[in-house]
Amino acid sequence: MGTTDTRDTTSPDTRRSWIARVLPLVLAALLAVAAVGTVGAAGCDEPGTYVDTPDGIALVGGCFSPGKIDPMMGDPADGDPAARRG
Repeated sequence: MGTTDTRDTTSPDTRRSWIARVLPLVLAALLAVAAVGTVGAAGCDEPGTYVDTPDGIALVGGCFSPGKIDPMMGDPADGDPAARRG
């Protein structure tokens, strides 16, 4: 005759294995949504352009000043929070 499945599908072991399979997928989906949100919020309204000047190539416009990109340019105290306190 036929066989009967005697496994208990509501046992803690079955529930644990289901959670172990689904939890990484849920966490990966949440991290992907957070990454997309972060990248979308990190945009710059005016992207800069590089222009050839007599002194060399210079960054014009954008969200960063050349002093923040190249640490050798600008006043060294600009990057030091203690120097701003006075």
